Amino acid sequence: MLDLHMHSNCSDGADTPTELLKKCERRRFEYVSITDHDNCNAYNDVANWAKVFSGKIITGIELQAYFKGLSIEILGYSFDIAKMQRFIKNLYLPFDVVNNEELKRLYGVCKNMGMTFENDVIEKYQKSDIYYATEYLHNEIIKSEYTKLFIPDNESQERESVFFKRHISNPNSPFYIDESDLIPSAEKVIEIIHSAGGLAFIPHVFQYEEDALNVLNGLSGFIDGVECFYPSFENEQMEFLSRFCNEKNLFISGGSDYHGIKRPEISLGSKVPKEYVDEWYNHSKLT
Repeated sequence: MLDLHMHSNCSDGADTPTELLKKCERRRFEYVSITDHDNCNAYNDVANWAKVFSGKIITGIELQAYFKGLSIEILGYSFDIAKMQRFIKNLYLPFDVVNNEELKRLYGVCKNMGMTFENDVIEKYQKSDIYYATEYLHNEIIKSEYTKLFIPDNESQERESVFFKRHISNPNSPFYIDESDLIPSAEKVIEIIHSAGGLAFIPHVFQYEEDALNVLNGLSGFIDGVECFYPSFENEQMEFLSRFCNEKNLFISGGSDYHGIKRPEISLGSKVPKEYVDEWYNHSKLT
């Protein structure tokens, strides 16, 4: 058993990195990777992790990127931590800057659509314990009795992660906000992963729905692999992605996207066969 897509409280997960590893040790995972959003701070204590986890630890990160008007993510694995930290500092704006700008832009879009909020709704975010500003404002949006007029699909009402991908980062949605000046291009993100000695993978590609194949085909010449095994994927989708990787000579990965109690519907562990990971783990150690 293994899991190569997990989030700690160094980004938007609930568990500390050590708590995560203890859970993986109890389940006897052979491979793990903590892939926090836009930082690899979880690995600051990596020297002590052997005390709590006996399997193989692959350095990991999930980086936000822009691709043809879409806000997407790229997973990086097996990179040099110090190099990655330098690249992130030089390439990305501070989290608070991006987060607050996203809040202001989404707030403006909502107001233009005729939505009403409490006068101090933006100020209240600063006192909240919600990690992402877009998640906070989504919570405010769905309080309205007119929510269904603005967000007709139930999934986007119930889950901010769906709302973000289906609306905020969808150029065809009235909720779309352009973040191209805040987030680096996917090609640049893949370049820094490679420069740090790592491998770049596309995660949860079917979450991009009608744009999924455009993302997959558009980046297939730049990436090293694809997250073919993901909890929300149907068997047919996992089989399609595995065939795609075989045809394109790409590596295969998988993970749960675990966030702890913040997303209690997701359990640790992935269905990805260990031999797929053995292939690129051994390759990364040889290069």
